[in-house]
Amino acid sequence: MIGEELERRTHDLLLQAVQVYRGHPHAGARLRQTVDRFTGPLRLAVAGTGRTGKSTLVNALVGEDVAPVEQAEVVTYRDGTELRAWSLPEHGRPYEVPVVRVPGGLRLDTAAPRAVVHWPSRVLRRTELIDTGPHTPPAQVLAEADAVLLLTPRIGEPDLDFLRAGRGLRGPSAFPVHAIVVLTKADTHGDGLPDGLLEARRIARRRRREPLIAGLCQDVVAVSPLIGHAARTLRDDEFRALATIAGVPRTESDPFLLSTDRFTAAAALPVVDARVRLDLLRRFGLGGIRLALALVRTGSATSAALAERLQEYSGLKDLQSSVADLFTARKAALKARSALTVLDHLLRTERVPPSGHLLAELELLVAGAHDFAELRLLSALRSGRVALPAETAKEALRLVGGAGTSLGERLGLPTEATVDDIWAVAEDSAVRWRREAALGERSPAQRRAAAVVLRSCEAMLAGT
Repeated sequence: MIGEELERRTHDLLLQAVQVYRGHPHAGARLRQTVDRFTGPLRLAVAGTGRTGKSTLVNALVGEDVAPVEQAEVVTYRDGTELRAWSLPEHGRPYEVPVVRVPGGLRLDTAAPRAVVHWPSRVLRRTELIDTGPHTPPAQVLAEADAVLLLTPRIGEPDLDFLRAGRGLRGPSAFPVHAIVVLTKADTHGDGLPDGLLEARRIARRRRREPLIAGLCQDVVAVSPLIGHAARTLRDDEFRALATIAGVPRTESDPFLLSTDRFTAAAALPVVDARVRLDLLRRFGLGGIRLALALVRTGSATSAALAERLQEYSGLKDLQSSVADLFTARKAALKARSALTVLDHLLRTERVPPSGHLLAELELLVAGAHDFAELRLLSALRSGRVALPAETAKEALRLVGGAGTSLGERLGLPTEATVDDIWAVAEDSAVRWRREAALGERSPAQRRAAAVVLRSCEAMLAGT
């Protein structure tokens, strides 16, 4: 069962539950809401405590200054034709509220604990972003979202507790395939210079291989939201200012880059106005300025070139790649997981005569949901937690959907491939991976990985 079948069977089960709970006030309303969300875009929450860069990361992902929204605690950003906003009261129907752009974000004219903002964006067509408040309980975040980016400067016990809250002992929530941990403050390593940001990435790679963390999330990525946001929204006047400073001999400029006070002093770097330097500091941070100057001096001769390299060094591109591969491309599986988690809870807590039959169907569906096993293997292969020979690992990643989830992408075939071509390659792959799963010299983890790949091949054969 890959993608479409899981999606179809989950939707059918939800519709059956809607009929069973017709007239049941709480369960009926929750199920109707779940059905509506199931057919919409992926809902990705950005969570974490205060001052971890949540709103800044939302802006970096969207490529616009849309966050934070003053007067709102939890904000969902959706694609729309123009800027509009709705307040979502705890009781009662949503209602539209005036919203205006202000320096550094948006502002509602009335307070709203929860709000929805429509903003024209290609990113938001595929994925709704939820900017959560610093005190939003994990249960509420997990109930609102299909997937979560958990932001933290370093992984501590509260972060592990948050991740554990999303992992049940049974049912669909037993599969922790919905979370990525984002280590923010990556720009604080090595004063924001390239080597320091690379060290932050090495720390992230080491943490994602730890069994405790690997069992609770799909990936760990190091990102500087501040530098990533500045890169995505870099202005030509900012590039010109940075290029001007970069043109000053380092013996003259470096003393003013040792601290924020020196950089913003009235007599510092007279080639650039003090007000411009303050704006650069606000947008990039001192580490980001040092990094940008190093990149300009080593070949980033245009605004576009600098923005591209800053995105790479900030870790934003790594995060976008993980979100695309582990979340966006697996929208069907993640939305099925969140919908089935809601249904599992209702069937166990709001019992009615037919609920036992529906629960048995749900358990059967989850037991056969190969999509979740693929997601876990995809994460393990990407992070190096499961090590296979290089070419074998490359093929495994492709077959479980790491390069795209269509049959052609999984099998490495062109779009014009015939059914006979697909069958032949899928059958050859199944034979090869059946042999791989039986190799005695492989470790138990490697054989389990091969068994998952084999099942993917067999599912492709069954679908042709």
